[in-house]
Amino acid sequence: MDGTYPHYHGGVSTWCDQLVRRLSNVDFHLLSIVNSPFQAKVYNLPQNVRSLEAISLWGNEDPGYPSGSFSDSYERKLLTTDDKIAEGFLPAFSVVVRSVFADSASDPIALGQALATLQLFFASYDYPATMTSSLAWGCFKRCSAQSPVLSLEDATTCMRWLVRYLAITARPNIATNVVHASMAGLAAVPGVLSKLQNGTHFLISEHGIHLREFYVSLSRMNASEPCRRFLLGWNQAIVRMNYHYADHVTCLGEFNRKWQVAFGVDPAKIEFVPNGVDPLRFFPAPKPPSPRPTVLTLARIFPLKGIDTLLRAAALVRDQVPLVRFRILGEVADPVYFAECQRIIAENHLETVVEFGVTNEAEIEMRKADVFCLPSVSEGLPYTILEAMFSGCPVVATDVGNVGDALNGTGLLVRPNDPEELARALLTVLDGPGASSLRNKLSEAALERAQRHYTLEKAIRPFLAQYEERQSCYETVQIA
Repeated sequence: MDGTYPHYHGGVSTWCDQLVRRLSNVDFHLLSIVNSPFQAKVYNLPQNVRSLEAISLWGNEDPGYPSGSFSDSYERKLLTTDDKIAEGFLPAFSVVVRSVFADSASDPIALGQALATLQLFFASYDYPATMTSSLAWGCFKRCSAQSPVLSLEDATTCMRWLVRYLAITARPNIATNVVHASMAGLAAVPGVLSKLQNGTHFLISEHGIHLREFYVSLSRMNASEPCRRFLLGWNQAIVRMNYHYADHVTCLGEFNRKWQVAFGVDPAKIEFVPNGVDPLRFFPAPKPPSPRPTVLTLARIFPLKGIDTLLRAAALVRDQVPLVRFRILGEVADPVYFAECQRIIAENHLETVVEFGVTNEAEIEMRKADVFCLPSVSEGLPYTILEAMFSGCPVVATDVGNVGDALNGTGLLVRPNDPEELARALLTVLDGPGASSLRNKLSEAALERAQRHYTLEKAIRPFLAQYEERQSCYETVQIA
């Protein structure tokens, strides 16, 4: 998992936790890619999780994978001579760098074989010594020469990124029957390596489309244009490779499927598997009386969730419904973006209207709210939408990803990044003519649809079938 389970909250982590807990006869080995070595777990793991590896991209002095004791590490460094680097490392490394700068024309087979060669090399030789060598730097400069606007500063930055990203090739494979990746980015690379080295079955389950969401976030990145182009090239090459080598790819709906095919997935590999919710946890109940109509949002605070749009809409709703309350519950994943949200609150005098916080009791919050609102810029099939449907909480959401397919007319949809349209929809269900009757109608229709299509059993069963095809339900699975 890249930035997810068990170290972070969010929809993908919810899915991972459901999968691991429900398939108690399957042994799981977890690989989590985290920002720093100090990132703590936020989930308690069940007994069928046999191991957990956390690979930190940043925050450690030496990049790469721990190579054992000090004496082992020292011996590996002594073995890592210029001759060994030139012979065993540089040819494959040059393929990787050229793949990054090939735009959308990279060869996924060549990249996969190059990464597998690097993994074999780092089984015997030292990763930091190799990647920080003058030979590696010289190779990077030669292979990136096709990018004439890459300055020395840009090249240094890009090489530092690559040193961190390629550290995943210094990790030995775990002997499992299946590698199951929760996204098509860096976290899926172990699936390619295990498939090429050990013939392991490789499965990708995408919730959002990694490359599409990267496109959306790239413009907000604080980096030069050449550096952003490098990151784009890296992600394009990695995703194309992962899609090529995957034996099976699941998606959450037609919206995702179209993007997957556009980015290179063989349509014959794709299976539609929706997310699911436990109806014993999320269900309707009488709403406690409150003088203040409440709009609930459950989401991590970062740009793709569109919280800034929600806040601007909140100011418009407040003008017509002075007692309205907006509760936005979720951890702050982007402090800079959160500061921008606080500025919007101050500018519009929303201090008594908007409440931020976190919760571990989403089911209780759903039953207390009058409306659930998800204003995202990009989504897959968000659990919070399904949870609101099961809870009998009317939904107003942006028409992104597979949200429209999930609601299918049982909620109100608006364009993303449009606070005026979002405010009109919220006012329709909060204060418009027949608002109470409309909320009841939407709640009943959404509950019926959720119970028919989005139960947890329907979401888990296809993956058990995939695992059982490999050997038996007592096999081992690596989730990355």
